[in-house]
Amino acid sequence: MSETQEQSAKIERAPDPASSRSPESYERLASPSLRAAWLLRTSAIVGVVSSALGATIVPGLRGIASDATITRWEHITAGVSYAMAFLLAGLLLTGAFDLSRTRKVGIVPRALLFFGAPGVLAMLVPAFAHTLTASGSLILIVATLLVVIGGASAGLRTPHTRALAIVQLVLGFAALSRAVAWLIGTAFPDSLRAWVVARTFATAGVVAEGIAQMVAVAWLSTRRRMASSLASAVALVVAFVIVWMAGRAGSDSPSWECVLRAGIGGQTAAQSTLGALEAFFVTASVLLALACAVVPRQLTVVTCGIALALLGRGAFDVPLRALAATVAALWTTLAAADDRAMWKALSGSRDTKG
Repeated sequence: MSETQEQSAKIERAPDPASSRSPESYERLASPSLRAAWLLRTSAIVGVVSSALGATIVPGLRGIASDATITRWEHITAGVSYAMAFLLAGLLLTGAFDLSRTRKVGIVPRALLFFGAPGVLAMLVPAFAHTLTASGSLILIVATLLVVIGGASAGLRTPHTRALAIVQLVLGFAALSRAVAWLIGTAFPDSLRAWVVARTFATAGVVAEGIAQMVAVAWLSTRRRMASSLASAVALVVAFVIVWMAGRAGSDSPSWECVLRAGIGGQTAAQSTLGALEAFFVTASVLLALACAVVPRQLTVVTCGIALALLGRGAFDVPLRALAATVAALWTTLAAADDRAMWKALSGSRDTKG
């Protein structure tokens, strides 16, 4: 055999590097939703930690703990918040790249996403340096609403993303109601009638947030896996216990109960007539998001999309919450256009190895 023939035989016998990949590996490579599952889950879990620390623990420590303790926890919270922002920004950029390559998304959702997402990013950068002005907050709210409407309109068309789209639409209504309440209260600060109207809109925002959480719980409870129902039930029970303990905290209560009371109470709207119920929704949003993020054997892009939407809470004037809602809407659009993700959801199989 000649030297050329021997080389040809070696080439024919050489294993193809791609042949060692499993069918699941090929699916993840071809599907944006399956490929980014690990990043979506990591972002959702980090977002839960950031929301718990930044919105509840650290604000509740002020006036109770020492300055050294508060400073230490503020540094920890800042680090987690930066990690959440970088992870979500990475998901936003990779999602925008994948969206630019797919042809299955309509022109209207695509336009809303590409008009709104840059506005969210443009407001996020200065928010890390200083508090946004009133006009900056309004731009952030409008930009996030555009993205949410675009993502939800695409998600409603496919069965595996419909629940996620409904959650986002309801939370979008909550954000709009709160924005209207804020605008009316700011424009007419001395008018009793305007105050009543603003309180009505603020209350509508609280009710909408509760409806969104009910949709998420109903979706988790109707999954074929017992773990989904158990996770949502545990989240609601723990949220009720936390709010109950915070509500009974007094001057002679342990410090941790006072911290919970101050932290949860600081997130409720002063104009709303449903303060106690809103306190429960504040706590339940974080715990339900955690339940969605860790529930096994479900389509990660849907569960973590719901988790990020719940972390947004319809409070789109807060930059990180607006970014979480934006990422959820963008990946809802990608999941709706992803046939492999749809079949994974319908078959109930896992989309990742980890």
